[in-house]
Parts: sequence; structure tokens; C-alpha cells
Amino acid sequence: MRKVCLTVGIDAFNAPLTRLGPLSLLALLVLGISVVAVPALMSDDDAANTPPSSTSTTQAEGSESTVQISALLATARISAEGIVLDGFVNTEGQRDVLVDAARRRVGPAKVEDNLQVATGLATSQGRDDGVVALQSFIGVAPDGVTIAVTSTEGQLEVSGEASSDEAAAGVERALDTASAAAEGTTVVNDVVVPPPPPPTQEELAAVAQVELDALNASLAAEVLFATSSNEPTDEFKVLLDQVPAMLTRHPSVTIEIVGHTDDRGSAEGNQKLSEERATAALDYVVSSGADPARLSVRGAGEAEPIDTNTTRDGRARNRRVELNAS
Repeated sequence: MRKVCLTVGIDAFNAPLTRLGPLSLLALLVLGISVVAVPALMSDDDAANTPPSSTSTTQAEGSESTVQISALLATARISAEGIVLDGFVNTEGQRDVLVDAARRRVGPAKVEDNLQVATGLATSQGRDDGVVALQSFIGVAPDGVTIAVTSTEGQLEVSGEASSDEAAAGVERALDTASAAAEGTTVVNDVVVPPPPPPTQEELAAVAQVELDALNASLAAEVLFATSSNEPTDEFKVLLDQVPAMLTRHPSVTIEIVGHTDDRGSAEGNQKLSEERATAALDYVVSSGADPARLSVRGAGEAEPIDTNTTRDGRARNRRVELNAS
């Protein structure tokens, strides 16, 4: 209680009582009583109207801190490695529902649970439907996807990549299932099927080799060189005329020309002859317009026969040239 004292001084010499009059004296007396009493009454009002301190202290219950958010935000990241659950849900029950759905879909060992139960979320139909929608999607999620499925209040959004059109169609079916399970939920599908990667050089060479194998089969059926000669026959030249066009159709491919001989003569001589025959074929192909930078030669000698060397026809087939793509 706060007291205030007010002293009123009256100079007896300058203001004799007789000049004040009875009514003035009475007024002064009432004023003095009021000055003492009113502050006491005001102190109660002041105490009641004093604003509380702006500093407040919040003590966490238990050893774990709590998270406060205003809206549901839960995400399932689905890939070949498994399912990772992140974000916030409203209750432990909602968390259990999502974890159980993920474990049923891919097995417990492939589920990572990072979900948090947040405070500050009042249960609502929209938030419950968001969990139902996410649960339903997880249960029928297709294989062959790398996606993030995010559930917010009233919306289920999927983004990422599908490995094929079939996997992308599976995402669409899973969204239909989720939408039916939680009516009124808006679904957003941002899943794409990326274009296939460019073929590797090995793949490009394999495609070209299919054509070269057909040409090699024709080469094997013709007499390409006379015995002990490295001059191509006319039949051989006709077949070699196909090579420049093949190089044009396969612009990243190079061709190795490999010369072979029969076993007549010495191994050293046959090795030299095979190299000369491969070079003779290369020279003819270059003269037909092929880029020499995309051609190479190798001599195999008599080491790689495709027929017997005991007959005339067999030896003729072994005197050959083969073309290999790389």
C-alpha cells in the first residue's frame, strides 16, 4: 500500500482563522482526509492494472525437446534402396501407421524412420486424411522409381523419376488409390521418365558389327586373294566397296581390318603376308573414299583359320580379311 501525505500550511499571521470562515475550514478538513484515503484506494487499482513481466520461462517436460509446427508435413522417399520417412505427424498413432505401411511394402530392414511427432497440431480431418493418403500410396508404390511423396494438409505431391513408362503408370495408379482412400485430397504428379542415356561406344560398335558380320560372311564365301598374293580379287573389291557407306552410317565407329593366311609356307612369311593383305584391303577402301583415320590393320598370319588347311577350298577360305568394329 502506498501512502501520500499532503500538508497544508496556514499562516496564522497572514490568514487568520477568522478570515477563512467556517465553511472554508470544513473544506480544508475534507480535503485532507481525501488526500490520505484516495491513494490507498488507487494503489489497489494500480496493482490490479500492472502489466505482467515480458520475460517468461518455459521448462521442457522430460529430457526430450518438443517441436511445434502449424501443419502436417510428412515425406516418404521411395527408391530401390528402400523407404525413408521424414517430417512431422500429429500423433504416435499416425507415425506407427506410416512406418507399418513402409515395412509391409519393402520389409523392416529397408525402412528408415525419421518421423517426428510435433506439438501444436490440433487433430483435424484434413490432417488425418493426409496421413491416410500417404499410407495408401506407400502400400502400392511401384518398383523402378526414385521419388519423394509429400503429404500436407489436403494434398499429396509426388516428384522424382520413374525408370520406365510402366513405372510412371504405376505412380499414377498409386495416386488414384491414395485419392480414393482420402476423398477430397488433391494429388500432384511431378514424376518424369528421363530420356535414356546416350549409347556407349561399345554399344555403338556392337550395332555396326552386326552389319560387318554380314559382310564378313560374304567375304568368307569368296576367294579374296590368290595363293602367295596380296592383291584383292575383283569379287573382294566389290564387297569392300560397302565399307565407306558403313562408316557414314556409324560415324563414331572405327574399323580394324585383319588379314589371315592359310598354313602354306613359314609362319613368319604368313605373318608378313597377312599384314600385307590387310594393308592392301585398307588401301582399296581408302581409295573408295573412306577416312583413313577411322581404319586400322592387323595381321593374324595362319593362327586363326576358319576352315581346314588340308583341302584347296579350305585353304582358300582361310586366305581372308575380316572387319571388326570398335
